[in-house]
Amino acid sequence: MWLRVFEVWLTARLLKSPAFHRAVGRVHKKVHELRYGKDPAEMGGTQIDKPGGTDFNKFLRYYVEELKEQFYGNRKK
Repeated sequence: MWLRVFEVWLTARLLKSPAFHRAVGRVHKKVHELRYGKDPAEMGGTQIDKPGGTDFNKFLRYYVEELKEQFYGNRKK
């Protein structure tokens, strides 16, 4: 009986431990990466957030570029 009480106390203490939760999180992350590949945000993400002006200026440049591409054809490639 004392062995069971000790086991319950030890399990409760382990589940309260932040180190245990960090270790489980690392293992979960590694398994997830092996199954589905790395998260694109961890590999540098997209290039949308590059510095270069305000959001409106970025949108305007992108919009004008798309209009030129549609008007003149796709010559960049």
